[in-house]
Amino acid sequence: MESQVNYPKVKEIKDYWEDSPPMSFVGEAVSYREKRKFRYSLQDYMPATFQFAAFSGKLVLDLGCGAGIDSAEFLQNGAYVVSTDLTSTATRLTRDLLQEAGFLSTVLQAEATSLPFKPDTFDCVYCFGVLHHIPNTQKAVAEINRVLKPGGQVMAMVYHKDSLLYAYSIIYLRGVRQRLLDGLSPDELLSRYSERREGCPYTIAYTKDEALDLFSRYFTSVSVDVRYNVIDLPEQRKVKVNLSDEYELGWHLIIKAMKMA
Repeated sequence: MESQVNYPKVKEIKDYWEDSPPMSFVGEAVSYREKRKFRYSLQDYMPATFQFAAFSGKLVLDLGCGAGIDSAEFLQNGAYVVSTDLTSTATRLTRDLLQEAGFLSTVLQAEATSLPFKPDTFDCVYCFGVLHHIPNTQKAVAEINRVLKPGGQVMAMVYHKDSLLYAYSIIYLRGVRQRLLDGLSPDELLSRYSERREGCPYTIAYTKDEALDLFSRYFTSVSVDVRYNVIDLPEQRKVKVNLSDEYELGWHLIIKAMKMA
């Protein structure tokens, strides 16, 4: 599923993320330990969901590593990790964070749609919060399939369209109450307000069925779960909502799948 819109150029997307890699805390004196505590207390479902320790001794590609906090978590749990990101800022921040944490690092700047790796290289490809910012998502998923070993696992997170955050914070709060839907499409509204820094050039949100369809074209044993029950308020982001995951209203879709052996 791809929206019928005029996609921004790669340079426009890259320029945005050069200025604001996720979990970067640029200009703030925040240590690795503080970043780690913030990450896994805010998104507290992650350790149990991704089971970082299960990849001890495995070769993991962290595709779209941001500031490197999840790369560090895999390394801390015994994995071998290659970290890649579209931007030079993120690759630099990842190297710095991994050095601070005491881990050896392999960090490369690369586009998700054209990875500089041989086929059948990695035991796992981990891609958290990246694919929904890539206009040619199918090509990126095909690349993940190409670089995974047969029997290897992909774990990804994309934004959930049938979520409280999308319906309330983006469509109602921004679109209806602030009347921004008078001049912007829902897709444009989503892109503008999906991230901590406003004005992201491209974001798409998926339903469970759409995410399942996207990955089922390339992988087997595909599962899609809904996590992270939060909303954004006018003056506060990511306010947790006390709901059970069974209602499937969370902002994150977690996709796990295997490459056919």
